[in-house]
Amino acid sequence: KVQEFLESLPDGSINCDVGCGNGKYLSCAGKNVLSIGTDRSFNLTSIARERNQGSQTFVCNSLNLALRDQVFDSVISIAVIHHFSTKELRIQAINELKRICKVGGKILIYVWAFEQERKFATQDVFV
Repeated sequence: KVQEFLESLPDGSINCDVGCGNGKYLSCAGKNVLSIGTDRSFNLTSIARERNQGSQTFVCNSLNLALRDQVFDSVISIAVIHHFSTKELRIQAINELKRICKVGGKILIYVWAFEQERKFATQDVFV
């Protein structure tokens, strides 16, 4: 689904992968879409840069993105937001995604599902 989303972006789009990790999705959008990745880990952004020659990545806190307002046509955040320990921090992270996305842009968020193999007593569990 993530790859389908990225492949559906029109040529000339600018995408931001917030919490890009090792850069798995940085090159999925195609040659005519610019994808920029951020992650809190210096080591992961380095791996992402090496893995996706020519990609731009930098270290950044997802709760306070060092990016201008309404710059991106699309923003993705895959397997990131569930790592924040409180509902308030998760909302803050989502608000940052909204802030950097253009009006009318698209945001794709994926989080771990409660129904995964691990069986937790409640749905909201700090892992």
